[in-house]
Amino acid sequence: MIYIYPNKLLSFLKVKQTMINTNKISLLLILIFFTSNITIGQENQKIGYKRGYSKELAESFSSFQKDLLKKETMLWKRHHEVIKKSLSESQKQVIEDSSISRRDARKKIILSLNNNQKNMLKKFEERIDTIRRKFYESLTESQKQMIKKNRRKSKKND
Repeated sequence: MIYIYPNKLLSFLKVKQTMINTNKISLLLILIFFTSNITIGQENQKIGYKRGYSKELAESFSSFQKDLLKKETMLWKRHHEVIKKSLSESQKQVIEDSSISRRDARKKIILSLNNNQKNMLKKFEERIDTIRRKFYESLTESQKQMIKKNRRKSKKND
């Protein structure tokens, strides 16, 4: 028969209870940390208009410029939906084929477009070009300089 002293049993239970409490607290702190990082990251994405504009530049946009950017993104989304609906089964298979790269798949699809699809692409490009031209013409000199400054830092433009 094993005899357990009451003092030792009480101290063991207290230690176990404090360990459970510290685990709960540390888990809670970790969850708070990750959720706050996710929230901050989402806020930063909203400001940049998914175009890579700096926060300073995005804040300097007028309401007209913001509307043009929204129109452009809506047009892109609508265009992609229309193109997806117009794809033939063979074109869809090329897209789903994982053995070729995206670049090669895109080349194959462009080569396989019919006249109707080519006309849709051409009209879309014209609409996008007019929106981009209006946007560029609406930029102030300081905004243009901020865009050029960011482009110089980009490794893609080297």
